[in-house]
Amino acid sequence: MNKTFLLLALAMAMPLSPSVVAAPVADDESSVQIKTESLRSQMMSETITAYGAVTPITGATDNISVPRSGQIVQLMVAAGQVVKRGEPLLTLATEATTVATYGQAESTEVYARSELKRTEELATQQLATQSQVAAARKALTDAQASLAAQRHLGAGMSRQTITAPYDAVVANIAVQQGDRIQSGTSVMQLMKSGGLQVLLGVQPEEASRVRAGMTIRLVPVFGSGGAVIAKVSKVFGLINPQTRLVDVAAQLQGSSVKVLSGMQMRGAIDLGGQPSWVVPRPAVLRDGVGAYLFQVQDGHAKRIEVTTGVESNGLVAVSGHLDNKLKVVVLGNYELKGGMAVREAGE
Repeated sequence: MNKTFLLLALAMAMPLSPSVVAAPVADDESSVQIKTESLRSQMMSETITAYGAVTPITGATDNISVPRSGQIVQLMVAAGQVVKRGEPLLTLATEATTVATYGQAESTEVYARSELKRTEELATQQLATQSQVAAARKALTDAQASLAAQRHLGAGMSRQTITAPYDAVVANIAVQQGDRIQSGTSVMQLMKSGGLQVLLGVQPEEASRVRAGMTIRLVPVFGSGGAVIAKVSKVFGLINPQTRLVDVAAQLQGSSVKVLSGMQMRGAIDLGGQPSWVVPRPAVLRDGVGAYLFQVQDGHAKRIEVTTGVESNGLVAVSGHLDNKLKVVVLGNYELKGGMAVREAGE
């Protein structure tokens, strides 16, 4: 027992050789490796995404009707076809009875003219009274008015080619070749070129934030067409009973893509924005307290409580007690706690 105790005492009293002294712990072994970026200010615009379809503008469509009874002997266009002003649409053969009515109107006018001339000659010979002259003159006036009305209807033409009154798209055709139709029958509907709008549905709680004149970036829902930039022209004040959304109209002007009536579109309505501090989305963390991020001060992580705003293109607008002179941790922040030592990647 005494010999063992003596050996232990001697071992404790002997100085340790340099080879067995414990090496000091390097400072960076207790630090966390991170990646940082500078805090920067940027204009962040908030957008509302809405879906809808291309439709004709109210008043941009017209019904083409025939002025008299007849038969459609030739249709020269099809539904959906683009036509230019003056381009033929259809050929109408006038009903035989209508042509006969026009002939009667012509004969009546010729007879009334000759009767007036004869009555005036008799009056100069005192063989006709002035009242008879007035009656003959009225008969001629009535005959001329009736003939003018028939001419306006085109009743004197056995055939007539009806042409497009302006550049348009044939929206639909209500007749077929060979159909017999009555006077005033609508045969087709034209939509004026450039007379298109997009009707988008916006959630009722967001509709009050949309104003006429705001920019909308439109892209087709189906296909890979380019974007169309338009402006809000109208915000409706009622909920659409079919969609349960509030309609927002955007009139289409020129565009870099082919836009057709009925096309489904997705729109991003730009609500405007203001300069904000922005950080990459991974820089912002959340816990039971709320959103926060870390800035680096004197080689240590400093937790900053923040309020997040608009997100766009991988960036998040943040506000809080931020120091624009300190860098923000964008990677490695999940391992951090306030006050922990940090080192930049590559150091």
